[in-house]
Amino acid sequence: MSSSRMNRRTFLGAAGAATAATALPIIPGFSGLLSQAAAADTQTNLSKMVDMRFGMFNHFSLGTFTNQEWAEPNQSPTLFAPPSVNCAQWADAAVAAKMSYGILTTKHHDGFALWPSAYGTQNVANSSYKQDVVKAYCDAFRAKGLKVGFYYSIWDRTFGVEAWESRHKVTGLEITDAIQPGDMTFILGQITELLTNYGTIDMFMTDGYAWQMGQQSVSYQRIRSLVKQLQPDCVMIDIGGLTEPFLSDAIFFEEPLGITAPAGNTYAGMQGQTISNGWFWHPSTPTEGLMSKDAILSHLADLEPKYTSFILNCPPNRNGLLDTNIVNRLAEVGAAWSPDTSRPPLPTQLLRAEHPVTPVSAYATGFHTGEGPLHAIDGLSDVRYETCWSTWGLSLPQSITIDLGGVWSNVSTLEYLPKQWNRTNSTDGDITSYTILTSTDGVNFTQVATGTWAGNQKTKLVEWPNRNVGFVRIQVNAATGGYANIGGVRIGGRSVKPALVSTTLPGDGTVYRLVARHSGKAADVEGAGTANNTNVLQWPWLNKANQKWTFTKTDDGYYKIKGVGSGKLLEVAGLSRADGGNVGIWSDAGAPQQHWAVTPTGDGHYFLINRYSGLALAVDEGSTVNGANIEQQPYASQTRQQWQIIPS
Repeated sequence: MSSSRMNRRTFLGAAGAATAATALPIIPGFSGLLSQAAAADTQTNLSKMVDMRFGMFNHFSLGTFTNQEWAEPNQSPTLFAPPSVNCAQWADAAVAAKMSYGILTTKHHDGFALWPSAYGTQNVANSSYKQDVVKAYCDAFRAKGLKVGFYYSIWDRTFGVEAWESRHKVTGLEITDAIQPGDMTFILGQITELLTNYGTIDMFMTDGYAWQMGQQSVSYQRIRSLVKQLQPDCVMIDIGGLTEPFLSDAIFFEEPLGITAPAGNTYAGMQGQTISNGWFWHPSTPTEGLMSKDAILSHLADLEPKYTSFILNCPPNRNGLLDTNIVNRLAEVGAAWSPDTSRPPLPTQLLRAEHPVTPVSAYATGFHTGEGPLHAIDGLSDVRYETCWSTWGLSLPQSITIDLGGVWSNVSTLEYLPKQWNRTNSTDGDITSYTILTSTDGVNFTQVATGTWAGNQKTKLVEWPNRNVGFVRIQVNAATGGYANIGGVRIGGRSVKPALVSTTLPGDGTVYRLVARHSGKAADVEGAGTANNTNVLQWPWLNKANQKWTFTKTDDGYYKIKGVGSGKLLEVAGLSRADGGNVGIWSDAGAPQQHWAVTPTGDGHYFLINRYSGLALAVDEGSTVNGANIEQQPYASQTRQQWQIIPS
């Protein structure tokens, strides 16, 4: 990771110049954008994917020319310098192997795009080879009767689409940065280009998402909605190191990480392996022994009855060609393999929350230290790093309440992903008896479902009739081992897309005071200051402007809280994610450390959870004295973390 990565404060100072240099076009409205037929059902699309059986993965980008698996960010795009790119040769080799599709890495983690994107400058238009590789790929593969899919890394280390979350645990690189609104414009803009300019795309694979930033930083709801609107029949796949589907339609088994399709698998799946030593081409590739013909045939024989397509990575070289040893190996495989046409059709797939709503917050009756309720909704699930809500050490029943950031219509479905990794025994918190309740106000809850699940680590689903929902409560009545774990929750609509009906607060300019529950004192800007970084503390209510706040809705369920006296926003200073990180005021930067989830406790108070840190607005050490500092703390359901929001 580049050591020159700017933190938020530096970035804001350079924002004007950066904007001028990389002006981003506005994403067009979607109405009238496409005139394609209604999507087929999910079962049909997944059946088509698994019936492809064998495909080619092509990793080709800056790493090809820098001899790196993960090319460094901020390198000159002119390093991408093939004399030509012969995608027809790749397609011929795929046909010779009896492959039926290809997936191209349109953009890897370093951020270099193989098409002339209008978003950013790190792409072929500014390289030494100014041709649209994505178009050439699609044209060549389709000309040979092959289906086409795209790999797209949401994590972009050059443009700066990155979030701290798990990265320090995965790669040892700690980042003090946050996903900005402009980053979402960038992501959605590039996806729009890929899915509107190149015809029918059968598969869309994301990476650097579930294991790098999660859905609290990057809204899965927005990404999925865009993909399905632009390409309704496109199968979404996420490289997240799981053996159970979560942020995807089909499951991806990443073999180099030791993740392979288990015996008896019936999920529509894809398993990826590389024919050579690495995903990208290296100088040693032309003389390597490669994956043997027998090993490839063994994979095909093993995966076919598991309804898992085998995608074999074949990296093009610096001349834009597959090396001769790869071409020959693929021909050997094709001469020896044919698909098993007697395989039964894909079994009926697990029903899903086809139209998910990204939660903004969660609270619980109890949890094990370090495994709080926000971990159930962050979308971080991977073999290298997983978060979960756990009640280990506490007796059941316990419950977790999930805030959807507003009331949504047509909510009907909840998926539950048990903890997947680091299981120390066979009884590790799988929920076996549950009750589901929903609410529109966070106060009055109605039971919508109850039942039992097998304690077998598998993804679970529960449905109820479409209804307006703002809050979902999972009451755990029983679980294996006497305690509960939730690795991930996905909530939404199955047959109908939810629509936002109302929000927790009106966000209409109403002036409020924030009163700490334990002390009865108000959030106060110190000394009635107006300068950036002025502290916020508690003080008796004096009906002063520096004690008054307005709430403005963001477009995705959070609020900006503005001081009436200062005109500036409540934020966590210095991009802190630390327990005790200071809370102050700062000019509106459209930044997630200035966004707060406002979640009712059910008894007239609220938790305010910072979007960037995931920590709760609180009074230092629960002090009741005048001038005690207001800070952020890990949520612990304490009165010092609960606030009245009172119209003033």
